[in-house]
Amino acid sequence: MTDAPDLRCTTLNVRRPVPHLRRDHPDAWGNRRGALAAFLDAERPTVLAVQEAVPTQLDTVRAALGTRWRAVVAPRSRARAAEHVGLFVDAERLRVVEHHTTALSRRPDRIGSRSWGSLFPRIAVSAVLDDLATGVRFTAIATHLDPFSPLALRNGARLVGASARHAGTPVVAMADWNASERSGVARELGTAGLLDTWDLAETHDSPAVGTYTDHRPPRPGGARLDRVLVRPGDGIRAWVRSAVITTGAPGSQAFSDHAAVSAVLRWEAV
Repeated sequence: MTDAPDLRCTTLNVRRPVPHLRRDHPDAWGNRRGALAAFLDAERPTVLAVQEAVPTQLDTVRAALGTRWRAVVAPRSRARAAEHVGLFVDAERLRVVEHHTTALSRRPDRIGSRSWGSLFPRIAVSAVLDDLATGVRFTAIATHLDPFSPLALRNGARLVGASARHAGTPVVAMADWNASERSGVARELGTAGLLDTWDLAETHDSPAVGTYTDHRPPRPGGARLDRVLVRPGDGIRAWVRSAVITTGAPGSQAFSDHAAVSAVLRWEAV
């Protein structure tokens, strides 16, 4: 297993299109689309978690990655232009064994439900994946926690943590957590055994900066709302080679108001 190829796990809040922005606004989707496609073409993640992506943006992601990647994404409600959360999986490396979507509410089986003062429905998408290169089975989780209600934020984190604890496999959980690495929510996730790959990484290919940029220069030491977390499995740990925070494609403007966060890791027997 020590010679196994690494997995590149990336999370990105794509940032839904906002209507009525002037054409030259940095947040206008028409100005960001090319930068997102260029980033994904260069990144080629083994597993990509996306948040806040509407159907037209998912089309951009699919086109940039190519047919080798399988989409495991779901809308957070039945609205025609609903935001989606989910995973894009390199099917040449990973086989999707099963997947499901859970509402982050008191009714986890009812997609579109809201609880705890949440203004919008929230979901988590998980997939059990077989690594065809190593034989390791692991679970990938993508989610986007609520930024408006502290109670919904905390309880959403608890539900994700419970899913990770009960997965029965190693877990990589990728999200816009809407809470910093120093928050009570981060401690809640840590209690569930989810570890921050930024802390585990042997090297960092960028400085530690805040991942919500709002199209401004990233702030050194700012809150890392977007994080890639791992939970070891029975006899298996995550060795994290490197981690990086990326705010834009090379030579291009930012692709979102959030940075992308990537971890290069492998599952190793202990």
